[in-house]
Amino acid sequence: MSLRHPLLGAALLALTLPTAAGAQPSTVEGFADVADLTIGSPVVLRASIRKAEKLNRKEAPDVAPGRVRMLIEADVQGVLTAREPVPARIEYLWEGPLDARGKAPRLKGLPVLLFLQRVPGREGQYQLTSRNGQIAATARSEAAARRVLTDLRSPEVRDLRITGIGSAFHVRGSIPGEAESQIFLTTASGRPVSLVVLSRPGQAKSFSVALSDIIDDAAGSVPRDTLMWYRLACALPPAVPATAVDELAPEDRQAVAADYDFVRNALGACGRTLR
Repeated sequence: MSLRHPLLGAALLALTLPTAAGAQPSTVEGFADVADLTIGSPVVLRASIRKAEKLNRKEAPDVAPGRVRMLIEADVQGVLTAREPVPARIEYLWEGPLDARGKAPRLKGLPVLLFLQRVPGREGQYQLTSRNGQIAATARSEAAARRVLTDLRSPEVRDLRITGIGSAFHVRGSIPGEAESQIFLTTASGRPVSLVVLSRPGQAKSFSVALSDIIDDAAGSVPRDTLMWYRLACALPPAVPATAVDELAPEDRQAVAADYDFVRNALGACGRTLR
């Protein structure tokens, strides 16, 4: 299955090749980064690089000066997800900068986590799904990818795409210090999703997410480094837009804004670093 076969080489090189970000596999362990890579990849593997062969100018005529394109042969050590059987050894193309000596980087033997798609009709041939599709395999990065894949089994979270905030309201309870804010999110599918923030005397403020029109005790909290956390932390706008609270009294607007800030602070920063 070598790329040196002219027809196979032409088929692979005709594909759009993502540009790698660094000379060595990047250590990418942030949950949002790993989630981005995992969600966009039908095949996720843990592998060890068996061979990394530099392509010559004829085989890779479009590579910019100071960069190198390499044919990677890797031994598969674990399949995190794949729709079809994966062979024990695979090939894919990787591109990155030359090292400080102007040489191709030494990749042989490195453990990697790969985010891939199959090359149609080419047994054992794969393509990285993004410029960062080859990262260093660590316990943390693999755990994050596995958590995302587990959470993707839930249609409620898998298909959730938050696009903004539609409206909100705030109500005070019958005793001082008791209140509830409900912030309705807009989604790509039109599915109702809302943030519910509860304040009670003598208790810490809390929030939960409701995935239906009915708000009840089933509304759950949001653990960090889960797909639901990622959907919220990486998509919520920085503030409630004025159009969402323009019918509320001034004090209720302030309360909604404060409760929304509480949610954002409780979630923490998305932490995305890859582009």
